[in-house]
Amino acid sequence: HAVITAMVSSLPGSATLPLALSASAGPAPAAGDVTLSQLLATSYDAQVALTLNGKPYTVNARQLLQSASSTNACKPWGASCSVWLSGPLASEWVVNGPVKAADGTENPSLRVFFAVRAYAGATPGSVGDIRTDIIVENTSAFAPQVQPQYTATLTSGTASYTSPALTQYAYTRWHKPLWWNNAQPKVYLQQDTQYIQASKAVSRYMPLTPDESFLAGLRQDCAPLDHCDQTDHMGNAGAQASIGPLPRWSSVYIVHPDVRAYNWMLANTDALGAYSSHYRDHQTGYPVSIQKHPNVTLLDWAYAAQVAAGSSTKAAAYKADLLPNCINNAVVSTCSPLYYRTGNPYLWDNAHQPSGAYLPYLVTGDYYYMSELAYGASYNELVSNEAYRGYDKGLIDRSHSQVRGKAWVLREMADAAWLLPQAHPLKAEFTANVENSLADWNARYTHNPEANPLGLMDDGAIYSIHGGQKNAMAPWQHNFLTWSANHASELGFAGAGAFRDWLARFEIGLMTDWQSGSGQGYCWLLASTYNVQVKDDAGRWLPSYSAAYAATFPDLKGLACNSAAMRAALGTSAKKTIGAGEMAGYPYSNTGFPANFQIGVAAAADSGLPHAQAAWELFDSRSVKPSGASAYNNFPNFALLPRSA
Repeated sequence: HAVITAMVSSLPGSATLPLALSASAGPAPAAGDVTLSQLLATSYDAQVALTLNGKPYTVNARQLLQSASSTNACKPWGASCSVWLSGPLASEWVVNGPVKAADGTENPSLRVFFAVRAYAGATPGSVGDIRTDIIVENTSAFAPQVQPQYTATLTSGTASYTSPALTQYAYTRWHKPLWWNNAQPKVYLQQDTQYIQASKAVSRYMPLTPDESFLAGLRQDCAPLDHCDQTDHMGNAGAQASIGPLPRWSSVYIVHPDVRAYNWMLANTDALGAYSSHYRDHQTGYPVSIQKHPNVTLLDWAYAAQVAAGSSTKAAAYKADLLPNCINNAVVSTCSPLYYRTGNPYLWDNAHQPSGAYLPYLVTGDYYYMSELAYGASYNELVSNEAYRGYDKGLIDRSHSQVRGKAWVLREMADAAWLLPQAHPLKAEFTANVENSLADWNARYTHNPEANPLGLMDDGAIYSIHGGQKNAMAPWQHNFLTWSANHASELGFAGAGAFRDWLARFEIGLMTDWQSGSGQGYCWLLASTYNVQVKDDAGRWLPSYSAAYAATFPDLKGLACNSAAMRAALGTSAKKTIGAGEMAGYPYSNTGFPANFQIGVAAAADSGLPHAQAAWELFDSRSVKPSGASAYNNFPNFALLPRSA
C-alpha cells in the first residue's frame, strides 16, 4: 500500500483520463521534495476559532508549523509534528495543539490536528495548491471527561467553514478538509475496485450495478458529530446497513466506484467520529496501547475501579490504567459509579460494529482515515475484559462472547494490523493480537481432538429451544466468523486458514450432509435457519449434523430433503408455500439469513476442503434469491462470491 502523486498536465472538464502503473527504470526526479520551508515562504495559514463558556479560543496551523520548523520537530511519527507524505510533487505534515484563549489559557479537552498537504508549484522550489484537513478532537483518554459545547469557524485563506452548534462528547472527533483560498481541484480519481478485490484486500463481490435513482439520492457529506446513516445504537436488533464484511456504503463503492458512492462511503466513515470510541494516550500521542496499559478496560470498569481504590501493588497498576468515568452535569445525566459511561447518545457495539475506515484509508491514503483505522482497533482492545483478553495479549475469543462479536473484532484487528504503515507505533501490537488470537483458537479448536465435532465455538450455544437451556446456536453468526477467518487468511495471517477450515466444516456440513446415506441427513434448505439445536438435554454436543437436524426439526423425520412431502411439512408450520430449492429465512431479502449464509459458504468454498465446492454450487442453485426491490444491486453487503467460482 502506497500513496502516489501524479502530475496530469491538463484535463478538460467532464473528461476522463485512464492512468496505469507500470515498472520502469526511468530517471529520478530532478526536483527535491516539497519542503516545509517552501510552504512557510508562502502566506499560507489555517485556523480554528470557537467560543467556550463565553470565552474565545483559537489555534493556528502556521504558528504550529513555524514552531516545529524552528525546533526540527517534524519527523515520521513525531508527537508534535509528523511527516505524513514526502515527495517532489507533494509533502504533508501533521501538527497539533490545544485551542488557546488570548491570555494564553489552554482548553484541556479540545485539541486540533492540521494535516497540511502542499503540492509543488509551477516553478521549481515553489508551492501551489495546499490542502488542510482540520481535525478537532476531544480524545484524551486519561483526562477527566468533559462535553464542550461550541460553534467552530475554520478558515484557510478565503476558504471557510462554520459548524453547526456542537456538543462534543468525550472520545469523539470530527474533521473538515479546506483548500487554501478555495483552490480545490474538481477531479475524482476513480480507482479500479475490481483490482482491489483481486488483490484480496477485500473479498470478491458479485458483478452488480446500483440503480441510477439510488445513486442520485445518496448523501454526499455528513455534518460534524452526526451519526448520519450509521445506526445510532449499534446494538439494536435486526438488519443494519452497517453489518457485513463491508458496510452498505463501502460495498456499493467496491462494486461500482461512482463518485457519489465514493462520497457516501467517506461521509459515513466521517460519522464514526461521533461515537465515543477514540481514546488517545496523551503521553504517547497515539491511541491507547494495551501493552502500555494492560489493565485498561471499559466492560470491567467497575471491578477495575474497585481494585484501583486499594493500596496494593495491583491497585497501583490498575489505577495507572483506569479511565475516568463521566460525571452528571447539565449535558449528561446517565453517569453512574456502578458502570462506565460517557453520556454520549450514540452507542457503539462490538457485535454490530461496521468495518470502519479500512477501505476509505485504502483508497485515499489520508492521515485522518489512517488514524481512524488505528482508533477502531485500539477501542476493540480496551473495551474488553482485561483478564479475558489476557491483559496485553489481546485475545479475542473469551473477551468477546458473541460469535458475531468475535468475527467483527477479528476483522477490525486484522485490517488495522495489515494496512497501517509499517512504522506505525501500534502496528506490531495489533499484529501480535491477531496472531495471539489465531494461535489461541487453533489450540482450543483446530488442533484439539477433544473439540466439538460440528466446528462450533464453545460459547456459541446461546438460544434455548425445545425446552432445553442454551442448547442452540445461530448459523448466521457462525457465517460471519467463517468469513472473517478467511479474510484474515487472505491478508496473509498464519494460522487463519487452518482456523477457517475448522469453522468451514459447519457450512459445508449443513449444505451436504443430506447427500450421504438415505438423503435424510441435515437438509440444505434449512442451513440458513435462525437457530439450530446443537446440544442434548444434558448439555453435551450432538455428534453429527444429522443429529442436529433431527433435534431441531423433529417433525421432518423420515422426509427426504427437498421432497414435496418435506416442503409441504415446512409450509404447514410456516403457513406458506415452500418452493423446490427455497432456503429458509427470508430468502428473497438482501439481508435475510441465506444472504448471511452466503459469505460463510463462499469462504468455505475457497478452503479446498472435501465437498466445499459442492456446498457452494448447491447454495448457488437455490431457487429464491434477492431480487426486485430487495436485490443485491443497492444493498450488496453480503453479495460475495468464492474466488474459486
